Amino acid sequence: MKYYIVVVCMMCVLGWDTLWAAQDHIGSIKTLSGTVVILREGRDVQPALGTRLFTRDTIKTGPDGSAGIILQDDTVVSLGHDSELSLKEFRFDPMTKDFSLISRMVSGTFVFVSGLIGKLSPASVRIETPDGIVAIRGTKFVAHIQE
Repeated sequence: MKYYIVVVCMMCVLGWDTLWAAQDHIGSIKTLSGTVVILREGRDVQPALGTRLFTRDTIKTGPDGSAGIILQDDTVVSLGHDSELSLKEFRFDPMTKDFSLISRMVSGTFVFVSGLIGKLSPASVRIETPDGIVAIRGTKFVAHIQE
C-alpha cells in the first residue's frame, strides 16, 4: 500500500512539473528548413515544427537554414540563413497590462511583424542589435545584421 501512495505522489509531482513548464513557454517554431538549432540552458536542442520556445532561448540557423517563430502575442519573426536571435525577455499579461518583449538579433536576416505587445504597448518592445536598439512604432521591419 505504501508503494502505491509513493507512486501516486510521484505522478502528481511529475504532472505538476510538466504543467508548470507548459505555462512558461513564450512561443513556438512554426516553419523550419535546413540546419536550425535552439541553444537552451547550455544545451543544443534540435527543433521540430511546434517546438516550444522559452525566455533565454537562442535560435540559430545554419548556411542552409531558416525558421519562423510565433510568440504568444502573435508576434512573428522569420530568420534567414546564418542568423541568430536571442529571446531575452517576454511578458504578456493583458489583464494586468504587463508587457515586455526584448530580443537580440545577433547576426543574419530577419523579418519582424509585431503582435499585440507592439500594438498595445509599443514602448515595451525592444529589439537589440550589435550596433543599437530598434524601437517599434510600426508593425513590420526587415533587418540584415552582419558580423
